[in-house]
Amino acid sequence: MTGIGKTTLVKQVYNDPRVVKEFETRLFLHIGPSYNLLEDILLLVLNQLGVNISDNVVDDKYDYLKKRLREALSSKKYLIVLDDVWSVFRHELKYDAFPNNTRESRVIIISHVQPVRYYNYETHDFLVPLLKDEESWKLLRQTAFSNSEEKCNRELEKIGKQIARNCEGLPAAIIQVGENLRGKSFEEWKTLSENEDPFVITRDDNTPLSMSLYFSYLMLPQYLKASFLYIGVFPKHYGISRSKLIKLWLSEDLVIHGYDEEKTVGDDLDLLIRHAVVLGEKQTSVDSRSTKSCRLHFTFRSLCVNEAKSEKFFHILKKYTDCEPENIQRQQRLCVHNNVVLAFTQVHEWMESVPNARSLLCYGPKQQYPVLLPLCLRLLKILDALAIRFYEFPHQVLALIHLRYFAITCDGELPNSISRLWNLEVLILGQHHNIKLWNNGPVYLPIEIWNMHKLKELYCKGFDLPTPPLGDSYLQNLFTISGVSVHSCTMEVLSRIPKLKRIAVQIESAHESIETFSFFGHFATRYDEFESLKCVVVNPNLSSHVVRCVPKFPMNITKISLHGCGLPWKNMGVIAALPYLKVLKLRWYAFCGPHWIVNSGEFPRLRILLLEDLDIEHWESNNKGLQRSGLHPEHLIVKHCYKLKNIPGRFLAGIVEVDDCSISLVEKMREWRSIDVKIHSSTTDL
Repeated sequence: MTGIGKTTLVKQVYNDPRVVKEFETRLFLHIGPSYNLLEDILLLVLNQLGVNISDNVVDDKYDYLKKRLREALSSKKYLIVLDDVWSVFRHELKYDAFPNNTRESRVIIISHVQPVRYYNYETHDFLVPLLKDEESWKLLRQTAFSNSEEKCNRELEKIGKQIARNCEGLPAAIIQVGENLRGKSFEEWKTLSENEDPFVITRDDNTPLSMSLYFSYLMLPQYLKASFLYIGVFPKHYGISRSKLIKLWLSEDLVIHGYDEEKTVGDDLDLLIRHAVVLGEKQTSVDSRSTKSCRLHFTFRSLCVNEAKSEKFFHILKKYTDCEPENIQRQQRLCVHNNVVLAFTQVHEWMESVPNARSLLCYGPKQQYPVLLPLCLRLLKILDALAIRFYEFPHQVLALIHLRYFAITCDGELPNSISRLWNLEVLILGQHHNIKLWNNGPVYLPIEIWNMHKLKELYCKGFDLPTPPLGDSYLQNLFTISGVSVHSCTMEVLSRIPKLKRIAVQIESAHESIETFSFFGHFATRYDEFESLKCVVVNPNLSSHVVRCVPKFPMNITKISLHGCGLPWKNMGVIAALPYLKVLKLRWYAFCGPHWIVNSGEFPRLRILLLEDLDIEHWESNNKGLQRSGLHPEHLIVKHCYKLKNIPGRFLAGIVEVDDCSISLVEKMREWRSIDVKIHSSTTDL
């Protein structure tokens, strides 16, 4: 990330006396985005080496420059640092641009664009991390108290540590704040510690950090700028789900749709992370190169908020004054970060005078008691009100016929007239009280749901899809369903959802479950292409197996998550034989029993394996068989398996996480030095 200290770190190495002595030729070159051709880079290096270049070269200029560079460096041990390298150069660099003269020469490339990889070179990627809290305070104290005679008392230190934390580990931000605090009074320190951010970033700031951050934004591909700004709609420290962000981007028409629009938009998010303007938080289970969630550093979030406000892209409502007419006029999106402001009648009147608003996003803390929403914004496409509680469904919403994304927390049932929202693509229904007795039977959505033909994603925990009416009622665009029970998994229902790819089924208790789990077979027989199936039994019967018969799964399925199913390990072979399975997550009582043996040829493409809260004791493998099958998961996570004594060696590849397991297993994992093992316990990180 800009300002994280990449160049400072490399300069320390470059100027170290041992390095100076070791390399007879050293160059430290600032590249920057203006050098967008590899020929220009090589020409710059040659000029710095004092090599004269002919002006008459027309054809094969790159080969000519490469030859001259090889002649200049072939007999020397060199260290060349290329600072501020951008993506265009990264893609054009050939493996033989710099000569490998077997004299242990080195090239160091500094870039905020990642990954930086080169063909046929032994490369080492080093990601400079953000500072930890204690490191941040140390840097702030050194900067603010540059005079050794100045002292920091205990009370000021407490406030200073809070200011340092607010800088979120970015050295350039900490230094800027420290310089601003030099010679300031205790009251000024205290005031700054109470601010949400230690400073703001705008396009007009002349500080080096502000200019660098704004330049990083300007250098984004044009089609990504709106998507980047949009991430600023979320509050500070808000955990931004990848799937949620993608849904909103698509509903807002901020991105260019491809054939697989979810993948296309996901690639856009990954590109923003690679440009280091967005911070990736957690890897997705399907692809270790993508992140499951993301966030904005406060500096980039400040830039987003101020840039969006000036462009009327979105406006944040946090205080009463934020809602005044001069602040919200002509705004496209209204983002409520404090739901209490919606309790003021005057605020409603002001918000209702913004007829062009296309989105209303409520991301303030969840309210236990209902507040009113201004639902007369007739042009709304997006209404995200999960954080606001409704006792009954607000019927005014039914007039918002342009809605494409609708999320609401409501304890009441959906009205039959929900089909008036015929443009709806994403419907998310949350409940404030999620209490359901198994003997009460299913609660169905209105049958009119089958008339919502544009619906793509349905999240309706506690509700089920009703039996479709006779005729041509199809949800032909629906590909994700979450929160339903087995009552939504009949052939009668599934036959009317031809493009279904993902489903999450919840079973309230073992008594409600179909003993053979035969509904799994409906997916296997109905869908040729199926991505993900999740099944959660909330209250399994721990005294006996919930599932007594091996369920069938679609052959092309790539992800399976099971919770509370109570399968015996001997039935794992059905899952292990799936040819395209990449992710398998087994949580609390998903499989039961002390012994699991992995046999020959099983799990041919598994990438991620999670075992959590299982009673397994012995995990063994047929080594010869596994060697033939090539099973080497990229990521193995074992959590709260307190009885497990061992992990087969064939599973110990890539990243292995062991979280709160037996001491004997932890000791064995410490012995593995050739893999990336992360051990965590409730008392200490190892």
